[in-house]
Amino acid sequence: MRSLPLAAAAAVVLALAGCASAVTLPPAEDASDPGCAGVIVSLGQAIGDGSLTEPLERRDTTGQGTAAFGTPSAVTLRCGMPEPAPSTARCITIGEVDWLEVAAEENVWTFVSYGRSPATEVVIDTDAVSAVTALEGVSSAVARTERTGACS
Repeated sequence: MRSLPLAAAAAVVLALAGCASAVTLPPAEDASDPGCAGVIVSLGQAIGDGSLTEPLERRDTTGQGTAAFGTPSAVTLRCGMPEPAPSTARCITIGEVDWLEVAAEENVWTFVSYGRSPATEVVIDTDAVSAVTALEGVSSAVARTERTGACS
């Protein structure tokens, strides 16, 4: 059996590694909270059921307590965010989780879980996936965090 020279083998490993580049996401302030570990391990491997568009596959990320879906990333998640104070911002309930819409700039919407500790931020490119589909894809995992309140 013939083996590859060391330089050729290294080139193959680097080429394969380049195909799966991780998404650079800074961790949230409290990303090391044990509740975040429960969220991250409970997330599915894709968002969406493929009925309207292809499911967004989960990708590796660089930050603790983070996740990303789609190539390029259409949905990013950071667990360990500060819990939002009571607000008059739009609040929607998906599954067991209340979400505050904290920013909407053209096709990029940002939501933060409300009444959950630790809080989770989800940023969604609505050109790639609807906000409801994205939040449905992560809400069951975020529901594992401690409930501390609810939208009224």
